[in-house]
Amino acid sequence: MKKSLLFRVWKFTFPYIDIRLTGLAGLAFGLMIAKLWVPILYLDWYWYLIIALLAGIKPIMTFWKQV
Repeated sequence: MKKSLLFRVWKFTFPYIDIRLTGLAGLAFGLMIAKLWVPILYLDWYWYLIIALLAGIKPIMTFWKQV
């Protein structure tokens, strides 16, 4: 009997190119949001820094645990 999808997801591994392409897709989606919803571009620069730092915490912690 197969394990549920939820358990199998934790064992997924992706090649480097897939991870980079996912990042590119996220960047393109962010640019699309900025194009469609112009008021978001009027945020101060530090809001973008805070969002980037919060989004980067988990990947950075995972990286340092493996090093």
